[in-house]
Amino acid sequence: MIINFITNYLRFLTLILFLFFLQCCSQANNVEVRLPAIELYQGALIASENKFYQEALESYEILITEYSSTRLGILSHLMMGDIYFKQNKWLESENSYRSFLLHNPRSNLTPYALNRLIALNYERNQYGLFIKSRDYDRNMEPNRKIIREYQRFYLLFPQSPYLTEVKNYYKRAMSDLAEHELHVGNFYFDKGAYHSAINRYLYLLKNYPNFTRRNQVAERLIEAYKSNQQSDRAEKMQEILDSLKERKLFAQITKRE
Repeated sequence: MIINFITNYLRFLTLILFLFFLQCCSQANNVEVRLPAIELYQGALIASENKFYQEALESYEILITEYSSTRLGILSHLMMGDIYFKQNKWLESENSYRSFLLHNPRSNLTPYALNRLIALNYERNQYGLFIKSRDYDRNMEPNRKIIREYQRFYLLFPQSPYLTEVKNYYKRAMSDLAEHELHVGNFYFDKGAYHSAINRYLYLLKNYPNFTRRNQVAERLIEAYKSNQQSDRAEKMQEILDSLKERKLFAQITKRE
């Protein structure tokens, strides 16, 4: 009886060991499938943190090519977008962010990707190697893209924590577009094309109500009217400008009191 007990115990123990090793083999096979992708991704993160951007980009490219349908493969588009952003490679960065959105449109990282698209369209319009500046006679299309992306963002993610940052870029873009209109208007004014200057100033006042230099625009408009032999309109605009200045002064006095 003791011998039977020992025999049955050994059989049971053998079965347990067999199942254990079977489970280990199964887990090992899964690691062999998943480990390269995880190692590549972790290696790319470390390389990027150490500013070895080319090495990181190569790893992300492999993930996108060989693990395209996996979570890490899709996320690699986003990570490449961030690296290109740091390198000021705006076109490559935009393509990477849009590839991420295309492959994963319902991700919780979508607001971040849209935020980055807005940011890069603002940054790509700055010029100067050492001192960054914004030249308002250059291409304003990036600023128009910001307006469109902001409208899309606000519609889809009105409660997003990125909304404040996005709104800041929107305000800057609106200000830049207004400066561009003023720059063009002044160009026409200096050339003596007063009718064209008037149209630009009026367009600016109508479409950019929050522009900080509206009074200056109105003054230039009055000068353009006078130079264009439209004294009656110059007088009306002067009355409007004086009225606005009085209201602003009254509001400031009332606020102090």
